[in-house]
Amino acid sequence: MGKVGCFLVSLILVFNITVGAWSVNEILSWFGKNIPLWADGLIGLFTAELSVPVAIVGWLLKVCGVF
Repeated sequence: MGKVGCFLVSLILVFNITVGAWSVNEILSWFGKNIPLWADGLIGLFTAELSVPVAIVGWLLKVCGVF
């Protein structure tokens, strides 16, 4: 695979865990729920591609006062 490929896979994994954890936490906060950070990260690892855009749109709507 090479060093560059391994670096890219590692970068994607870190992105899915960190940004995915933020997005899961943001979405759950809309429902008044909270789970531990490690659980947010684990869920975000598998759902980041879907949950990140949803969380960004929801956050923008919240900032604009719509949501």
